[in-house]
Amino acid sequence: MDWFHDKQHDVLIYPARYTPNPTYLPEARPINGSWFGVRRTLRNCQILRYLNFPVPFIIDDSNYDFPIAPGRKPLDTQRQMANFSVLHPRMFNLSDPGTMKTLSSLWAADWLMKQHPPGTMRCLIVGTLSTLETTWAKEIFVNFMGRRTVEILHGTEPKRIAALAKKADFSIINHDGVGVGAHTRKKFELDGFSKALAEDDGINIVIADEASAYKDAQTKRHRIARLVIARRPYLWPLTGSPTPTAPTDAYGIAKLVNNAFGKSFGTFQAETMLKVSQFRWVPQKDGYDKAAKLLSPAIRIPIDAVWDGPKLTTEQREVALTPQQIKLMKDLKNDLQVTLKQGQPISAVNEASARQKFLQISLGAVYDENHKVHLVDAGPRYAELEQVIAETTRKIVIFASLTSVIELVYKRLHKQFEAEIINGNVPQKARANIIRSFAEPGGLRIVICDPQATAHGINEFVAADTAVWFGTTEKAELYDQGNKRIRRPGQKYPTRAVQIVSNPLEKEIFRRLENNLGLQGSLLSLIQAGQL
Repeated sequence: MDWFHDKQHDVLIYPARYTPNPTYLPEARPINGSWFGVRRTLRNCQILRYLNFPVPFIIDDSNYDFPIAPGRKPLDTQRQMANFSVLHPRMFNLSDPGTMKTLSSLWAADWLMKQHPPGTMRCLIVGTLSTLETTWAKEIFVNFMGRRTVEILHGTEPKRIAALAKKADFSIINHDGVGVGAHTRKKFELDGFSKALAEDDGINIVIADEASAYKDAQTKRHRIARLVIARRPYLWPLTGSPTPTAPTDAYGIAKLVNNAFGKSFGTFQAETMLKVSQFRWVPQKDGYDKAAKLLSPAIRIPIDAVWDGPKLTTEQREVALTPQQIKLMKDLKNDLQVTLKQGQPISAVNEASARQKFLQISLGAVYDENHKVHLVDAGPRYAELEQVIAETTRKIVIFASLTSVIELVYKRLHKQFEAEIINGNVPQKARANIIRSFAEPGGLRIVICDPQATAHGINEFVAADTAVWFGTTEKAELYDQGNKRIRRPGQKYPTRAVQIVSNPLEKEIFRRLENNLGLQGSLLSLIQAGQL
């Protein structure tokens, strides 16, 4: 489409044959019978974009200073993301980790605040607990240098209510914190802090970081989000992995932003997935393409567009099983084989439970039915971990999904190395201090992490050149995002992801994680093939 921007009069001009219905764009005016023009206002540009007309950037150097920390400069891709956000009030930013969409989103929010009276266009940032202070609050502090106020809505319910009452320009909260006070005593309803947050009509912008937290529309978390944040005029979910396990992961995020275009989950599942057994669905050939259409309008900037850094390599270190591990695995496998030979079905839930037991044995800590931990000799695995650490003089991130295993690794390492734990049991303030120390030259060298708590949003892990997967994780998204914590702008060295494995099941799980495949059937298929 031929079009141009008359900068002298600040008017956008388009061919008359494309003139939109006056109901949608009442300010459009004919020009010489061949063109129509419209003033370049924010509202008009938003309508034009909704109607798929091209428009120039609404945020540029003539009307915005792009505040940024000394030594840094705005990237063209960051300007592009900021403009896309304000031109599409309800949109998805699906850019890769490391593309600096955090600051781009803050610029967009700040620019909108400048267009409105003070206090009427405030921003709520929803993210993971690990990123509240170390990512979002830090970015606001170092880039805006005191020109915007910020409050972290964390702690007891009274503390959250008091922080919200300060009416900060930016309020930052974790995903589940949004629902503090909501209850189902008689019926589901918001109360206390969640009610106060929902009724705060000065919050008109919501940045939903790591938005895959809302992929399941059936959860209480999602139901609360629909009531508290989904009704805001501007809603910008950010995630580099919107469909980590299946096309249907897109549904919950879309439900918040565009009501999934009116589709039910069942309809969307039937459009994108194929049911191959009672419990198993697989993506259809065009399933991910249909998911992408549901997540629109969207912008996606790949990491290679902003950074051409060292590549990540993957190493798999195979370690021996101890006699105790071999015996326990054999007993567990025999029990499953007896069940299979008797023709009894093994449900997906039972298979998942057995798979977890195999993995616990591999890692050296088995939980019983009372959730009591029983230690298992896994000496070769821990010795290999120490060997990996010895191979680099730089910093290391170690991922393990079980609390007991994280504690075992810490107990093994902390007497030799400066090491700390980051998981759900570590308070937010202590977590921020650990991350800060890890980022400092000469500071903490090793962090031992639960990927559920750390795979998203922590930029400081770029201080490491090695990510060690001491054990597998259940989610391909966490595996992918965890590795991307160390390979991002700021990384100066080649990076590696080290997988420690001791049996075919772990190898198969890592294969599936790398190829974004589900884990269902991974254990039984190996047993039936005689490979385990």
